[in-house]
Amino acid sequence: MLTRARRAVLACTRAMAVVAMAVVGVMMLTITYDVLARFLFAAPTDWAYPLNSVGVLVATMLAVPHLWATGHHISMDLVHRALPPAARRVADVVTTVATCFLGVVLAVTAFRAMVVAYTGGLTGAGTFNIPLWVPDAVLFVTGVFLVLAALLFPPSPTDDVPAAVPGDVDVRAEQQGAAPLTGTPGATP
Repeated sequence: MLTRARRAVLACTRAMAVVAMAVVGVMMLTITYDVLARFLFAAPTDWAYPLNSVGVLVATMLAVPHLWATGHHISMDLVHRALPPAARRVADVVTTVATCFLGVVLAVTAFRAMVVAYTGGLTGAGTFNIPLWVPDAVLFVTGVFLVLAALLFPPSPTDDVPAAVPGDVDVRAEQQGAAPLTGTPGATP
C-alpha cells in the first residue's frame, strides 16, 4: 500500500516537474520574442512581463515536491554531516516536520487566496489578464504535494544520497556496486 502511494505521489510530482520545465521553455520563447519586438520593431509587448512573472512562480513551485521526493533539493549539510547518527535522525525529523508545516501553510493560504481571486474575478495586468486564481491553484497543489512528499519520502539515512524510490534507480545501491532498483512490481525501498 505504501509503495503504491509513493509511486502515485512520485508520478504526480514528476508530472509537475515536467510542467515546470515546459513553463521555463515557454518563458524563454516569450522573453526572446519580447526582446526582438522591443529592439527590432520598437514595439515591446505588454504581456511578457506579467506572463513571465507567473511563469517564474509556477516553474519554481511545481518542481519543489519532486525535488524533495527524489532528494535533489538544495541542502546545507555541513553541520548535518558532523552530527552523530542519533542527532542526524533528530535533525531529519525536524526538517520533515518543518517541510510539512510549510506545505500546510502554503496549501491553506493559497486555497484561501484562490477562493477570493476566483469569486472576485481578479485578473492580472496585460493582454492576457491571467486569472489570479491560477497561480494560487498552483501554490495550493504544490503545498499538498509537498506535505505528501515529506511524509512519504523522509530524508535518507545515508548522508549524501537520496532515498530509494520505486520506479527510480536506487542511487545508494549503484554507489555500493549492487544491482539498482529499477521499479519492478512488488519491490520495496
